[in-house]
Amino acid sequence: MADSVDRVFVHALNTVKKIPKTGASRPPPSDRLRLYGLYKQAMEGDVDGVMEQPTAGPFLTAEELHKERDKWDAWNAQKGLSRTEAKRRYVEALIETMYRYANTSDAIELVTELEFVWNQIKHNTPSSTDSSPKAGGSAQAPRRFQQPLSGSEGPLKILSPMSEQDEAELRSQKMMDLDDDALGESHLQKSSRWQKKVERAVTKLSAEVAALREHITTGREWRSKKDRSYPVWFGWVLWLILKHLVVDCVLLAILLIWMRRRKDRRLEDVVRTAVLIVRDYVRKVLPSR
Repeated sequence: MADSVDRVFVHALNTVKKIPKTGASRPPPSDRLRLYGLYKQAMEGDVDGVMEQPTAGPFLTAEELHKERDKWDAWNAQKGLSRTEAKRRYVEALIETMYRYANTSDAIELVTELEFVWNQIKHNTPSSTDSSPKAGGSAQAPRRFQQPLSGSEGPLKILSPMSEQDEAELRSQKMMDLDDDALGESHLQKSSRWQKKVERAVTKLSAEVAALREHITTGREWRSKKDRSYPVWFGWVLWLILKHLVVDCVLLAILLIWMRRRKDRRLEDVVRTAVLIVRDYVRKVLPSR
């Protein structure tokens, strides 16, 4: 049953991707947040341990913080649901929402198709068969005796006398036919099991890809907001200044060594004087111990 729910859940996600192309009206934020919370619960489980509750920060505006908290609350509202149950509720909520806000023929066709697929599995119970005769039914008509016909046609078959060798060959042929039938049934069973495994693997892979895409999108949005913050800009400017200072010091040291070898101490005297001035200034500014 879980595999069937997974397949319909993936079908529902594909339906959501097609909705913008149909021109259907956009549901209100409350319905979108409900679907978001069920989707996150179905893909990642409880919000605890996955994402902390958003808090105010220098890189988040008040509007962005409000949106992030609404998303977190919608996810936390589904806490305790199993992933399978969350997928069931997501599909049902999506069908209900689309029926309320689908105002184009394409959107109605999409939700009708999704509902048809969902109705096939949502009440999945073992079907009862009518293989046993019903009590109180009409009695079967008595069979009429038919005369045996010669050859292989007819209800009875007249066997011609066979030798022991012919009987042995016939038994051997029957055994070979039975073995072939058994091998054919075994191959069909293996093929059916393999097909089910492949379907489960594809469904699981589709769900994981959708979750990974959601993680990547969320990470990119978070990184983009963080890169635009004031601390990041200040750190970048500070790093640029320090880098230039280090490069200038290295170049000055190389120039001093070269001029000393040429016995030219003009630049060295200038640097020494500048160092003394800076040292005296620092002694005057900093409080004495």
